[in-house]
Amino acid sequence: MEILLYPIIVFLATALGATSGAGGGAIIKPVFDLIGIDNVTVIGIYSTIAVFSMCLSSIYKHSRSGMVFEKKILYGLSMGSVLGGLLGDSIFKQLTQEIPNHSVTLIQSILLIIVLLAVLLFTRFSHSFPPFQLQSLPIIFLLGLNVGALSVFLGIGGGPLNVIILVGLMGFTTKDSAPYSIAMIFFAQIPKIISLLLVDQAENFRWQLVPFLVISAILGGTVGTQLNRKLSNKQVNSIYSLMMAGLLLICVYNILSNIA
Repeated sequence: MEILLYPIIVFLATALGATSGAGGGAIIKPVFDLIGIDNVTVIGIYSTIAVFSMCLSSIYKHSRSGMVFEKKILYGLSMGSVLGGLLGDSIFKQLTQEIPNHSVTLIQSILLIIVLLAVLLFTRFSHSFPPFQLQSLPIIFLLGLNVGALSVFLGIGGGPLNVIILVGLMGFTTKDSAPYSIAMIFFAQIPKIISLLLVDQAENFRWQLVPFLVISAILGGTVGTQLNRKLSNKQVNSIYSLMMAGLLLICVYNILSNIA
């Protein structure tokens, strides 16, 4: 069943993620948890593969469109995300060795709810916050590190957090923040991708699913990037807010299921 269901979810998630800058992992992880076919470790691997593939596709499309990145922001956030990804992956592996699978899922779901609530509140009241345009490279690097660590630990790619930083602290619109967010997600996933290639995989991991996930993620990233360029900032904001609200409901359900 998952050979059909997983790629469909990945396509829809990465299309929405590339459109809004949320990255797809924020949808894939909680929805896979909701379905409950695999354990938290295997779900994290599938999510990483899909998100990484989507990022490659989306970054390529944005670069071909002639977009010019602000290098200080891009490099600072991306390099911080690489180190943060290493830290988040290390914490995740340690936790899965010490506590049961359902407890890890519960912790991730609670943290994700906090993240999503912060995102929704920020999106709703962003006009009330004073404008910031951070230019300090060390601060930009530290922001990337913290977001990278939390996003890899949660297995969500980090898009929702990235958008808060890019819009709230660096003066981007939601629409313009999407390519930077995708780049941050890409770099944060690199340590986990390397680990995936070098280390024996978890029990029940199925390599035969990987080509289907990669193809679906690339197609989703392509569609989402095209939508991002065509839609207005207001439309992208609406898609983003609806995504976060839907994910919040899924996370509440996942928490209640794991408590029970």
